[in-house]
Amino acid sequence: MPPLLLLLSVVLVLFAAADASPSACRNATCGGQTVAYPFWLLNASAFDCGYPGLGLLCVDSTTLILPFRTHQYRVLDIEYGKHTISLTDADMEHSDTNSSCPHLHANLTIDDNSWLQLASSDSNITFLYKCKSNSSLLSSTSAVKLTRCGAGPEHIGTSYVFLDGWITGEAYDYECEMVVVAPVIDAHKKAMVDAHGGLPPADRSFGDVLSAGFELTYSAQSEKCGQCERTGGLCGYRHTGTSTTMDFTCFCDGSAITDDHC
Repeated sequence: MPPLLLLLSVVLVLFAAADASPSACRNATCGGQTVAYPFWLLNASAFDCGYPGLGLLCVDSTTLILPFRTHQYRVLDIEYGKHTISLTDADMEHSDTNSSCPHLHANLTIDDNSWLQLASSDSNITFLYKCKSNSSLLSSTSAVKLTRCGAGPEHIGTSYVFLDGWITGEAYDYECEMVVVAPVIDAHKKAMVDAHGGLPPADRSFGDVLSAGFELTYSAQSEKCGQCERTGGLCGYRHTGTSTTMDFTCFCDGSAITDDHC
């Protein structure tokens, strides 16, 4: 075969390989971050090529958001080689919070069968908001009173933070309006304590540790998805017909689409 025709054949093969899967299976970017399989952008197309629950929102082309249950978390980083995603609570971006009194609104609850799990690098900080009875809370060696939590009738009561695994059920004894257990990187929490030679004062330290985020690991736990990947496919979901639900799909080479494996 003449050299020119051989080169043309190689180019055509490369183009064919590039078009082997739907565009939703290709990498995307948002705010300078790469969104790649098994993550995918929500509402990007009728084909969602990735794991269920790992769909991400791109807000204003600058901010990557992971919707989880009824709450949202801002994506700080995704390390595909380590299978980890770093997140911070989206509440930290809201105007009603500050570094001295981070006002979180939701607990992160993860089922054992979830695609995402807390990493071994994580630890917890527990916030108790608007507690009416506070006579003995500060007797705990791990309790710190929060400051700058606002004024007015909507802020009646005292708020606290605990650095250890304090039992949140005890909050009922102190008539606290809300208890939020927030995951953080354990090394960041220890560095905050060490920097102050013990418990930190009620300053911006807690907000800084929360803003630095926490890590989740991800792995394929779906039997269907594992079968699809073992046969060379990519797992995904797609709308079928006029249905508003998403059906499992295995994307194979040559744009073939099956409901099981390649």
